[in-house]
Amino acid sequence: MRVSIAIAALALTGCAHHPVPAADVYGNTLGLLRAEKYPAALAQAEEGLRRAEQEPDLRARRRFRLLKAEVLLAQRRAAEAAALLKDESPQDAAWTDLEAKTFLLRGFAAYLLGRNEEAEGLLDTAASLASRSGLAPLSIEVEVRQGLILVSQSRLEEAAALFRRAIDEASSVHDTYLTAMANGNLGYTLLHESKYDEALAWFDKAKELHSELGAEQSLARDLGNAGWCYYRLGDFEMARALFEKAAATFAKAGNKFDQQIWLGNIGTIQLDQRDYAGAVTTYRKALEIAQQLSNDAMTAQWLSNMAECFIELGNADQAERYNEEALALKRRRPGSQPDVFGLERAAQIAGLRKQFPQAEALYRRAVREPAGDPLVTLNSHAALADIYVRTGNPAQANHEFQASLAGMSHVSSSLIKDDYKFSYRDSLQRFYRSYVDFLMAGHQSGRALEVADSSRSRVLEERIGASESASAPGVEAYQKLARHARAVVAEYWLGDRQSYLWVITGEHVRNYSLPAAASIRSLTEAYRSNVLGQRNPLESAADTGRKLYEILLAPIEKDLCPGCRVILVPDQDLYSVNFESLPDGGGNRFWIEKATVEIAPSLDYLIPFGSEQRVRGKGLLVMGDPTPVLAEFPKLDFAGREIDSVRSRVGGNGERILRGPEARADSYAKSQPGDFQFIHFSAHATANTQSPLDSAVILSGSPDRCRLLARDVMSVPLTAELVTISACRSAGARTYAGEGLVGFAWAFLRAGARNVIAGLWDVNDRSTAQLMAALYTELAQGSTPADALRAAKLALIHGGGSYAKPYYWAPFQVYTGIAK
Repeated sequence: MRVSIAIAALALTGCAHHPVPAADVYGNTLGLLRAEKYPAALAQAEEGLRRAEQEPDLRARRRFRLLKAEVLLAQRRAAEAAALLKDESPQDAAWTDLEAKTFLLRGFAAYLLGRNEEAEGLLDTAASLASRSGLAPLSIEVEVRQGLILVSQSRLEEAAALFRRAIDEASSVHDTYLTAMANGNLGYTLLHESKYDEALAWFDKAKELHSELGAEQSLARDLGNAGWCYYRLGDFEMARALFEKAAATFAKAGNKFDQQIWLGNIGTIQLDQRDYAGAVTTYRKALEIAQQLSNDAMTAQWLSNMAECFIELGNADQAERYNEEALALKRRRPGSQPDVFGLERAAQIAGLRKQFPQAEALYRRAVREPAGDPLVTLNSHAALADIYVRTGNPAQANHEFQASLAGMSHVSSSLIKDDYKFSYRDSLQRFYRSYVDFLMAGHQSGRALEVADSSRSRVLEERIGASESASAPGVEAYQKLARHARAVVAEYWLGDRQSYLWVITGEHVRNYSLPAAASIRSLTEAYRSNVLGQRNPLESAADTGRKLYEILLAPIEKDLCPGCRVILVPDQDLYSVNFESLPDGGGNRFWIEKATVEIAPSLDYLIPFGSEQRVRGKGLLVMGDPTPVLAEFPKLDFAGREIDSVRSRVGGNGERILRGPEARADSYAKSQPGDFQFIHFSAHATANTQSPLDSAVILSGSPDRCRLLARDVMSVPLTAELVTISACRSAGARTYAGEGLVGFAWAFLRAGARNVIAGLWDVNDRSTAQLMAALYTELAQGSTPADALRAAKLALIHGGGSYAKPYYWAPFQVYTGIAK
């Protein structure tokens, strides 16, 4: 299993609260430590210790021994530091500070060596002693170390609270180093909580402080960890650039341990992007360094990842070589457990060689072995199914697919390790794609549609940590939905070898085979780039548009009727494309001229028909034009004008307007949003692709309290006909496009909103105000949200000029939660 490695801010602070020796050796050493000049600091510490041992001052001797241990720990030489501190014992009852420091360093060494239970006890003792010493910086440093233990135990909320307190305390005593470290560790904790956008703000603060201190290696960790935020948000280019900066900094500093970690992280990006040859080259560089350091754990990790690359490349011999080397290293560890991932790789290698009986036996063994990662059983059953498909045993293949489905219901979505979370979600998606291919090959297109749609529900539930839906409605229910909605429903499914489209009406269900995902992806990326370049794609991307029309829309046209709604359930990259902006069959008009389009995250998630009887809200709630608190979210110049425009059209006695400093995140629930028919946000927003409920509207308030999270929205029941998120960057062009936006809209839908309008990319503030004015004019006249948005877009198109281009009108889409 590939591993993503983020690194906590581990640099140590030194005993800055003590007077330095007359010779200034101690002070100079401490300065070198804080500047992260570790070789020079170690040499100075050893010189100071040598001199102190020649003097009768026992306290000075102990202080230099502790200082040397700090430098060793900063260099990740935890075993040497632990040995140096092993025989340290109190020499004087008045030396409470040194005793506290000793337990702190011993605890930190135990943490670095992976002995967390021992570390926790030592740090608890250090905390008690530090409190008795009355030295605030020492107590703060202990808190920071205790926070890392909490993170390792997945007690993330406790860790975040502790780091926030440490930041306040360190700031109050003007200790920049401790403040920087606590900021970095808070970002690290939020990263593990999947709160990537919020984590970035704290990494930015840590970077500023570390730059001020000249602490280049800590700055590099901040950059690298920020890179993991961008990686999880889908911005692979930014992530890779930051990983490369981190690796280069550590290489320059001679810190080979950290250098190989960030090199390996670059390899993981390449592996995820299917650049297997590039990943092998990068992993090999990390491997060479790990071997130079005689670090068996990291050596085994990079060997395992290289084996995975060669499996993907179809090179069984190389894959077997690296996998066997990794397994041998892991078996050498004291108390080592069977490596089930190594067994899986061995089974995959046997499969590459068409040694199916051997592969089957290895997968069966992997299923039987105890494992800390729940995806082992899932992967093995799915792989066994593939073996049976390839060997012509469809009945046994179906049995294995069913075993996988049964096993999923027993797997908790609250997995402890981030790597497990993301690997499990990826495995879910891979499993479902294999199962759909199997069903379609067996001419079970209806069952394939049911599995495809239920997979969206399951994966989305896994991503938000919610309970699984009780049951999947099935094909008949989908046809009933189409009849009830007077709509044509189209569900897309992109696969590595084959993609599919199901078109559902009240009378029938048709299915179509489409090209593989990679072919469709290249077309959508090219078309979308053209739109984002503020060009007219009917002219500048005519050939690409025609191909996309033939693949995605031509099959739907067979069932279109005048006035029909079109409800689309996209997949993967298709979420980032507005289908309305594609050409119609003639190629000289946009498809919006023919169809009123709505997007659904999943057919299973459309709100049941019975909800039609709910009491509807009345009036208007607006939140927007907030006071900027984060540099990356500047003031929206036209937000105030937009609010006035919306208010003039659908406001009145039932309105509530929260703008400027009143538009705070904590004001949303207090404003009784369940009472309103229309809810409108005019503010920046971000969408989190991996943790959709950590998507947020950015409002007024303090930097760490200005986000109205989707998870908070979902917990407040709504009856709104429409929630509009009129936001610049409601879903950024690369970083936030796609499924994360669906999760953001989904949170409002699950809260009870019938429809949500949200954006796919950065939008022009002025054009948005004009679009929203037209939208609410239509709503005030009784139009449905989908019809109103379409009319507003057509007004921009037919008005000519720059705003007729899709860049200005196409980002906004209607996400529907009800068929009526």
